[in-house]
Amino acid sequence: MKSGSAVGRLRMTATFLRIGATSYGGPAIVAQIRKVTVHDKGWLTDDEFRESLAFAQMLPGPIATQTAAHIGWRLHRGAGVLLAMLAYNSPAFLLMLALSAAYFHFERLPLVHAAFRGLGAAVVGIVVQSILSMAQPALRNWRGLVIGGLAAWGFFGRANTLLVLLGAAVGGIVMGAIWPDSPDAGGGPEDIGDGAPPTTKYRRTVLAVCAVALVYAAAIVASRLASPTLPTLGVSMTKINLVAFGGGYTAVAFMYQEAVHNLAHAWLTPKEFIDGLALGQITPGPVIITATFIGYKVGGALGAVFATVCIFLPSSLLLVLIAPHFARFRHLRVVQSAVGGLLAAFIAMLLHVLAQVAKSAFIGPWDVVLSVAAVAALRLRVDVVWVVLGATALALVFVR
Repeated sequence: MKSGSAVGRLRMTATFLRIGATSYGGPAIVAQIRKVTVHDKGWLTDDEFRESLAFAQMLPGPIATQTAAHIGWRLHRGAGVLLAMLAYNSPAFLLMLALSAAYFHFERLPLVHAAFRGLGAAVVGIVVQSILSMAQPALRNWRGLVIGGLAAWGFFGRANTLLVLLGAAVGGIVMGAIWPDSPDAGGGPEDIGDGAPPTTKYRRTVLAVCAVALVYAAAIVASRLASPTLPTLGVSMTKINLVAFGGGYTAVAFMYQEAVHNLAHAWLTPKEFIDGLALGQITPGPVIITATFIGYKVGGALGAVFATVCIFLPSSLLLVLIAPHFARFRHLRVVQSAVGGLLAAFIAMLLHVLAQVAKSAFIGPWDVVLSVAAVAALRLRVDVVWVVLGATALALVFVR
């Protein structure tokens, strides 16, 4: 790997800005990051990229974003994380901000209503595809099926979301300890390695992360001065960011619970959430940029900025804190078991979201037809952007 000094900060930032402006489609984004950083630029070897990807999969938050952030950490440590995150997410944020403003201004127009019927049907198909793609690794054994079934019972029974997720993580740990996959799964001392960072340098990192975290917490509290709803918005987005393992759609599932079904602050109607998620599909970058849409509904442009920061910053701080120790615990059985339990619970949460989204999106038979067509297209690996645009065009022609 090239040293950070060999890859200038400006060059790294410009590269991730270009990736963020041109990348769509989850796994396709990861593939593009790999192509640029490994094959085009030669900043990392294939093994180093795979390690960054493995680390991103272990952390909460969208995998592509965390992969970009870890590459930034490799090149320029904490400053690299900040620059990579800002550059990669800025295009999606700016476009979503503009789309959110336009949506809430024009949403009642008949033409816009018809277009979003098609978008809603496409979103149902996208959620179905997400469940199908995530189900095999998350429900690969009887433990995942048991945890997923119990979590589904909790979600459909309107149990507290965080308690269900906590129970899934604890259940994964307990079941993994009593019924391990294999005698050597999770690794023993040989997996720990000796990759401890230099003590003095790491202490500075911890102090810096703690300082940023304190400023972040203070900003959430102080946001009440701008609007009484902003602190709750900030806490909700922080929870989503720190709990959602397994990629962007696990965060979307939790986001739906918080923004639509939380009785204390139902900020969006189911239809508005579907529409916001659809807009998130036609923007580049991570799908959890839907947080910008929610923030705009809650607090205008300021709320959009605030929600976006809160949906990305906490896990970035976690990355900086954990990255030097990654080799020491990546194979620990307790970590793998907890994440496995959470992933099974997120499948159950996505099923609950699917039921709610379909209930709002299916107005007539045409909506069902469009959703089925969207699932078929996605299974055939048609790019999600073309699926969304195609559903919108068909709705404008046939559904009005």
